[in-house]
Amino acid sequence: MLIVAASMEQELIGLRRALLEIEDTTGVHPPVEFKVLGVGPERSGSAMATLLDARNADLEGVLVLGVAGGVDPVLETGDLLLANRYSLQNGAAQGFGQSIRPDPQMLQSAQQAALDLSMPVCNGGSLTVDHLVAGPDERDELRAQYQVDSVNMEDYRVAHSAQKAGVPFLSARVVLDTANQQLPGYLPGLARSPYKVLTNVVLLPWRIPTMLNLKRQLQLGQMVITNFGLAYLKVAGVIGNGGEADGNKSPGAPY
Repeated sequence: MLIVAASMEQELIGLRRALLEIEDTTGVHPPVEFKVLGVGPERSGSAMATLLDARNADLEGVLVLGVAGGVDPVLETGDLLLANRYSLQNGAAQGFGQSIRPDPQMLQSAQQAALDLSMPVCNGGSLTVDHLVAGPDERDELRAQYQVDSVNMEDYRVAHSAQKAGVPFLSARVVLDTANQQLPGYLPGLARSPYKVLTNVVLLPWRIPTMLNLKRQLQLGQMVITNFGLAYLKVAGVIGNGGEADGNKSPGAPY
């Protein structure tokens, strides 16, 4: 069984639908378990630790899919991130060790999947933070201090939980917001409630252009995540090239 996890349901919805279609067509359930972990390092790390405590005996890997913020100015919305290391902001002060590396076999499968899609890949390090990195100045500071190309709020803590459980781990993310993009400060609150989105549109209509732009960026990210996720599952042998489920190969083993 391969766990495919994300911080939000929006990041998994396309791949869920694709695998349901495969199941409806073939009558075979692909050996994939989806898990929404929640946003933030503490929440996501705890959710993964709890899941692995109960399930690690029959698991062959954890694949995190999602969006991330770019801190390297060359990265654009939609670019694929296969980080070669996961770091934690102020990790030493929190009692955590050095950076964590992805599982080599899973990374090899991911790189092949990206190659099959003719999709360029950024392999620079990712930094897990505990807040929304909203502005270009902070992005510049984090890039210089930690030598990373992207930021997110889950990878390190989820990777740490997988490492403690002895389960292979890989994160594959897509750039949502770019290094020079200023995100609105109200974004975290809106992400938690569709009712807040509606209220902000009705009462604060000048926010609509910003929200529409973010929606377009998220839609592009969802499309890339879904296409990459399917390609990865094929390369890893979780589903066959024709879309049928294939439980005879390890999710980390390329064809």
